[in-house]
Amino acid sequence: MLEDLKGDYEDQNVLFIEQDVDAPEGNRLDRWFDGYGNPGTVYLPLVMVDSGYRVSNGQQSFRSVYSRMVDNSLRRPAEAVLVVESERVGSTLRFDVRLTNSTGIDLSAANDVTLNALVFEEPTDPSSVPVVMAADTASIMTLADGATVDRTFDVSVGSADWNRLRWVVIADYLPIGEGNPYDTLQAVMGP
Repeated sequence: MLEDLKGDYEDQNVLFIEQDVDAPEGNRLDRWFDGYGNPGTVYLPLVMVDSGYRVSNGQQSFRSVYSRMVDNSLRRPAEAVLVVESERVGSTLRFDVRLTNSTGIDLSAANDVTLNALVFEEPTDPSSVPVVMAADTASIMTLADGATVDRTFDVSVGSADWNRLRWVVIADYLPIGEGNPYDTLQAVMGP
């Protein structure tokens, strides 16, 4: 399913990545459930764009539903400037991140601004979708509109083919208001 969509968007700024729902890395599964917001049963696959801004689940017209979600995401402007550098330190990736808020509002601990690093190996088959193998987060307590903050944090990778290792850092936040899902401010992929 995702392999087909990956080909549809190969010339666009889109990353399709999978998580093991039984052993998820980082907070992405929590973001999905926050976006879903309904108690009760859900069915695989769980699909999410923009940190939970849009979610879907279960067997449906996967290609049309997910394409519509991705297309809508591509039309939305970024709400931050994100600059990321990484370096290997033993079996760890160290991320130096600079985040500038351009939301038009001051962000605080109530918005749960978070930097999320997801690490994966580029698949040997270029049509395959990568799977997250390690992840970690760093919180930002306050960030006024127009302000910039620098953060450094590490992700323990363990054993990996470092020649194929890739990452994405996602800055997301929780807009204030009842029932609002998390949303992505900006994302950067590397190396």
